This record gives sequence, structure tokens and C-alpha cells, in this order.
Amino acid sequence: MESEILASFTLTGEFDPEEITNKVGIIPSETWRMGELIHPKGTIRHQQNGWSLKSKLEKSAELEDHVKYVLEQLQPGWIPLAELCTQHDAEIDCVIYVNGQVTAIHFDKRIIDLVNKLNAEIDVDLYVISGE
Repeated sequence: MESEILASFTLTGEFDPEEITNKVGIIPSETWRMGELIHPKGTIRHQQNGWSLKSKLEKSAELEDHVKYVLEQLQPGWIPLAELCTQHDAEIDCVIYVNGQVTAIHFDKRIIDLVNKLNAEIDVDLYVISGE
């Protein structure tokens, strides 16, 4: 397996995901409702409703580029989204699957400022994949 990097913006809470889409005017990559299965083959269910927008960059792109891409895609609905983020839980989700050389984890001041304006957290999950 090659190293892969993914990033997304996720909003969770007690809301109708369709209302979030209507308010921000952005089509999400994924939505879910409380009680739905997290994975079709699993048994764990979502504990809250959710609205998520994922990076569409190549999985080989740098983490910082993925996060910048997601934040740029949120710009058209920024004002209503920032308001919604004060009422619900907002997070920039980053997932890194490393096979070989470890990638840099860096967020410039502009990213930190924008994430702060969304009242969001940053979560980075790092998975080291052994080739053996």
C-alpha cells in the first residue's frame, strides 16, 4: 500500500443535514443521521447527525494542501457555516496512512486562523502500515 493522506471538514450535532446544506449552499461529500450504521458491514452506529466535506485532491498530496483545499471549498458558505459552527461540533479531520517515509504535519498561520474562525478542532490520525 502506498502512503495516503485524506482530509475533511465535519460538522456533527443535533440538526437536519439537509438544513445545513441549504443554509451553506454547499453540497457535502457525505451526510448521516443518528442511529445509522457507520459502515454497512459494521455494527457501530452514529451517535449524532453529521455533514462532511472531503478533499478531492490526490491521496499523495501534502496534508496542508488537503486542508487548504477543504477550507477553500467552504468559502462560498463561510458566513452561515461559521454561525452553525458556534452551535454544533466542527472538526478538520486528517488521516494519514504511512508506508515508508513519514510525511510532514504542518499547518500555516492562515489555516490555523480559518479553523479558529470556524470554532473547529483539528484531529490528526496517523497510521503506520508495515510492508511485512
